[in-house]
Formats: sequence, structure tokens, C-alpha cells
Amino acid sequence: MKKAEKDIQMLGPKAVLEGNLVFEGSLFMNGHGKGTIESRNGRIVVGEDAVLHADIFVRTATINGEIKGTIRATERIELQPPARVYGDLNAPIIRIDVGVIFEGNCTIKPKEDAAFQTDQMLSASAGKTEKPLESSRKSQIQSGSAKNNEPGTSAAE
Repeated sequence: MKKAEKDIQMLGPKAVLEGNLVFEGSLFMNGHGKGTIESRNGRIVVGEDAVLHADIFVRTATINGEIKGTIRATERIELQPPARVYGDLNAPIIRIDVGVIFEGNCTIKPKEDAAFQTDQMLSASAGKTEKPLESSRKSQIQSGSAKNNEPGTSAAE
């Protein structure tokens, strides 16, 4: 396990990802992408220049860029300015800093529930590698309902 924590991958601003990315360790993503990004025990940091139309399933996520899709984490999700997230969040700990744009639903569940749900999602997505974008399309349609919230309210309140 310690080796995986030292394993750091980086996709810079000129990188373009399309499809399903599975990684171990830490991933710094600052490029563009469509599809799914998964790691049972990994950590993702999405940089300010990143634009992702993707569903993300990880242990921890720190978001500074733009994401359209669902983010599920077994431990924590942090949204830091200038993050723009249009989709749902699901983790035991969710932190949304001042200056972040977030449109979607926020679900905070105990760590055991979040880990179980993420394992189910990862297992289900493993069988759908030939259609990795299907999940993204669904979450974009579902997240559209969050735009009907009253101004000044959020799902995290």
C-alpha cells in the first residue's frame, strides 16, 4: 500500500483523455477528459485548467477545475476556488470553499456506506468498459434538476 501512495501520475494541460482511466496512487489531472476516472484507494487532484466531463470514483478528491459529472469518494471531497462542479457529490466528508460554483446534489454518508456504494459502482463500471460515457450522460441529465433550487440555497446546507 505504501508504494501506491508514492506513485504519482500527472496529466498536464495539453493532455486529452477519452474513455475509462483506472489508476493507483495519486493523479494530478490538469487536462481535458470525457469518460470515467476510477481508483479504489487513489487520490485525485483536478487542477485549475482541467475541464472534465467525467464521473469520478476515488478515495479522496480535491477539485480546483471544472467537472460535469458525479464525484464519489470513500473518504473526502474538497472543492477549492476556482472550482466549477456541475453534478452530484457523495462522500463521508465534503468541503466546499467560498468562491466555488457548485450545482448539484450533495450526499454525506458514513464512511462504511460510501465505501460500499463506491465499490458497487466500480464493480458495475468494470463490466461497462466498452461504454464508459454512458454514466457521464446520465449524471449530466440528473444534475440539471439542481438548477431549479432557489437562489441562495444549496444542497450542502
